[in-house]
Amino acid sequence: MIPLPSARTGAAILADTLHGFGVRHVLHIPGEGILEIVDALADRHADVRLTSFRHEAGMAYAAQALGRVADMPGVCLAARAPGALNTLLAVHTAETDAAPMLLIVGQADARQAGRDPLGGQDLGEVFRPVAKSVLYAGEAARLPEVLARAWRDAMSGRRGPVVVIVPEDAMHQEARVPDLPPPTPVHPAPAAPDMEQLRTLCAAARRPLLLLGGSGWDDASLDRVAAFAARAGWPVATAYRRADLIDHADPHFVGETGIGIAPALAEGFAQADLVLAVNIRLGEINTFGAGGFGGFKLLEAPLPSQTLVHVHAEAGELNRVFQADLAIQAGAREFAVALDGLPVPALSDGAWLSELRAARQQFVGTGACDAPLDLRKAVELLRADMPAGTAVTVGAGAYAVWLHRYFALRRGDVLLGPKSGAMGYGLPAAVGVALADPSRRVVAVAGDGCFLMHAEELATAVQEGLKILVVVVNNAGYGAIRGSQMRLFGRAIGTDLRNPSFADYARAFGAHAERVETTDGFLPALERARAATGPALIELVLPASVGKPA
Repeated sequence: MIPLPSARTGAAILADTLHGFGVRHVLHIPGEGILEIVDALADRHADVRLTSFRHEAGMAYAAQALGRVADMPGVCLAARAPGALNTLLAVHTAETDAAPMLLIVGQADARQAGRDPLGGQDLGEVFRPVAKSVLYAGEAARLPEVLARAWRDAMSGRRGPVVVIVPEDAMHQEARVPDLPPPTPVHPAPAAPDMEQLRTLCAAARRPLLLLGGSGWDDASLDRVAAFAARAGWPVATAYRRADLIDHADPHFVGETGIGIAPALAEGFAQADLVLAVNIRLGEINTFGAGGFGGFKLLEAPLPSQTLVHVHAEAGELNRVFQADLAIQAGAREFAVALDGLPVPALSDGAWLSELRAARQQFVGTGACDAPLDLRKAVELLRADMPAGTAVTVGAGAYAVWLHRYFALRRGDVLLGPKSGAMGYGLPAAVGVALADPSRRVVAVAGDGCFLMHAEELATAVQEGLKILVVVVNNAGYGAIRGSQMRLFGRAIGTDLRNPSFADYARAFGAHAERVETTDGFLPALERARAATGPALIELVLPASVGKPA
């Protein structure tokens, strides 16, 4: 029988449970409903770093990025309704990106329910449509149980954000309850009959494509997948914003799906006779076709013309939109182990792989930027300056297409970007990565409109002394929307932006800053920014005509 510790307040129980789960970073903005938790963490666990942010959405973006890098839920605290509701888009983004996150919301005293309490009630109903799960801990004695369940939910199956709502009175209650160990995530392994059927399908394929995505991979599983591709001679594509799952120098890598997909890769999907989609949500963003905005074009819904094998840890993702010829419920790591031992003959005709690979090389070797500052060249110089293991965070906008196309990722690099299309993600996500791993080089890339949606977190980076680089692509407008309007209507409305000097803005916070207007000026500015002791920002000034690569 587990011995009971002395009586503790709910806040102390919560702090001790998180610490026992291995949490060493807690992100927050202090406010009513979470003050007791913050105080208990500071009082009881000096090795937990409490980081205060400037906006709750920035905090939650940082938490999900921290969770992705740390391979455990990123933990953040939000106060009552104003603070909690500010996180809503970020929670939705974490769900879209399968990012493990634990958002603890301090709610008004449960005894005031129905009395119009300050900060509101029933926040669970707000979060339920966008979170993986929403849990309520109304008693101090049940906090370890609820937190353990939240931890399991965030890490098992398809990872995602879990919201735990704790009323203020539960923080003050005292209880004698045992501490619980962190729960072990549950990930199914593929069944032997499924793997045998997969072996048969693979042996019959002449134009197969391996499509990788999702979160929860580790180095060993990615090594196994790369070895399978090499052994079988298969081309490998990745989901949108998951191109870090394979080294781009690998001769089997043929590109990334989603916005900006290479036309040749889209055509490759059309010609494929087998698509093995592993750990990927087959929704709209990962099935974009070439030359337009809109998904479900790589595969015909609901019955693809290609043989489709879909592997996913979450049963609800299988046969959700596309009816697979073979649906396998398995975690990414568990499937990689099984794939490692799968006897699949090498393709007899190497032209399928070589043609797709050549098309990939041609795609990243072309594309013009008609401006005094060549954005393609700047991205390539940035890549050359960054070591393997660099983390790149990016928000939403036309500027991001340049990064995806020309920043050749190496093994060990991390790419984080919102599949939800949320602007403002890049800077706070970079803060989260730098908190999780201070030794890693971290670069946030943002457009001018994207950056200002959460530019306040530059103050957080300066205050925490984080060595991150922010690159702001300033073309004085909402470039992606401007391009869509021009394509649809022949004119743009409401997309021009009158911006501040972003370099001066950064200096006002105490960050090092550079303003670059020509290609020749970029590398010297990058070298000076790299030498800075804390956060640095480089503003790239471009004409409004620069959108996606020409």
